[in-house]
Amino acid sequence: MKSLIYAIKKEWYNIFLLFLPIVVIPFIWDLLPERIPSHWNFEGEVDEYSNKIFGVFFLPLLNIIIYLILLYLPKIDPKQRISIDQKPIPVLRTLTVVLILGIHIFIMSNAMGYNILTQGGLFLGLSLFFVVMGNYLRTIKPNYFIGIRVPWALEDDDNWRKTHKVGSYLWVAGGLLLLLLYPLLDLKTYSTLFGVVAMLLALIPTVYSFYLYQKQP
Repeated sequence: MKSLIYAIKKEWYNIFLLFLPIVVIPFIWDLLPERIPSHWNFEGEVDEYSNKIFGVFFLPLLNIIIYLILLYLPKIDPKQRISIDQKPIPVLRTLTVVLILGIHIFIMSNAMGYNILTQGGLFLGLSLFFVVMGNYLRTIKPNYFIGIRVPWALEDDDNWRKTHKVGSYLWVAGGLLLLLLYPLLDLKTYSTLFGVVAMLLALIPTVYSFYLYQKQP
């Protein structure tokens, strides 16, 4: 309850963004088709649909659930190493809310036949997410929910610190690379590149953490 009161007082902007779709949906409901786009291929073409209720309400509800999880992390973290306003958790809460809201706007606008937000715009948003979170990655204390949560890092504070320092550089560099290359590549090539870079941003810190573990006596 204390965390919820904190959010209402200190993070009113997040609360506003979370419930904005719930307020808008009744006004656009009749404009939406019975099948809502749910997946796009590498060429930006819709290749999967969902039913109207699921397609309209899933992301707003998911956004609220994830926000509440991030809000109550200090309560459920066994290590008790994080607090409600400790960086980068407030930043992560806002970035997550904005990112999921952006995806929802993209889906709803496409369902109604508009291109208010393009698929490329979503890639740019995710690339910016890598840059921002990369700047904060090294500040995350060991916990089971946020960060590069591989077993070797979770069991060794020094491993955690070094892994997240390397991860921080990689995330910023990868995000900047994706931002710089976006205007130079077609959507299909860029989509493939984005997938490869995202995979490497997860894989390299994991391998590095295992390498540090193997170096121990």
